[in-house]
Amino acid sequence: MIKAKHIKVPKSSTISEDVKIHCERFEVGENCYIGKGVSITCREFKAGDYLYMADRVEVGRGGCKGLRSTVTIGDHVGIFEDTIINPSEPVTIGDNVGIGAEVMIWTHGAWLDIFEGFPSGFGPVEIGDNVWLPARSIVLPKVKIGSNSVITINSIVNRDIPSGSLAGGNPAKVIREDVYPRELTEKQRKDLILEIVSSWNEILLYKVENVSQKLSFYFDSKASSLTVSYKDSVCDVFLKEKPYTLQVLHTNGRDIEADTVFEDLRDYLRRRGLKIYNGKPFKSIEPKYLDF
Repeated sequence: MIKAKHIKVPKSSTISEDVKIHCERFEVGENCYIGKGVSITCREFKAGDYLYMADRVEVGRGGCKGLRSTVTIGDHVGIFEDTIINPSEPVTIGDNVGIGAEVMIWTHGAWLDIFEGFPSGFGPVEIGDNVWLPARSIVLPKVKIGSNSVITINSIVNRDIPSGSLAGGNPAKVIREDVYPRELTEKQRKDLILEIVSSWNEILLYKVENVSQKLSFYFDSKASSLTVSYKDSVCDVFLKEKPYTLQVLHTNGRDIEADTVFEDLRDYLRRRGLKIYNGKPFKSIEPKYLDF
């Protein structure tokens, strides 16, 4: 159920069942997914392309209906199960941000009498680009997390975190500064790709019968591209520079089975940290046990 004066949901995006959205303005970009049991209440909610919002995420709670109750989310953002985002004040989330399960983001907090000196906190939260905020972390009002930062699991962030930092703890402190992004050697890149593809191949063997007889891999010498052949089709993954891209070539006409395998590869690379967005929703092959 969506109640809003202004609604923008492209055909490529999916709103699951049992979703409750109540906004003045609600907009999402292309290839977005909003999971089951999600609740969104705020004045304005805007998200870019490829938002993945897992089941039971809640955007709202106390004071979420005022003039400044806005949520702005960039492209390629993942927000996972049971996360709470409270937009009493503006919440801004940049591009390529991962927010783990059961995270809480608060923009207000008060209860006891402030005339007796008790604390209260009201203020916006801003999360930059390329930030990983893992499970059960808590972000408090008036906090800015700089771009290219990683927060450790189960942290309480009550102060600004500078860009490029590794931070964590209760309360969160900067552990190392200027550590991200970090350039890898060609050997490190190749070792990472080999490990990821080997893991994917093992999982695919479990999900698809006789796949090993149809599948082959090739890495270029500088680990800047990966070529996967499946039957008479080829999938080239280009990893030299961002944005990473994927290109499929069918020599004997389109092969739906091969397309399914290559989409499973793309989805696995994305989940392992190599983000490839090719104009399609997230999709992977379901294991056999889900067929019954």
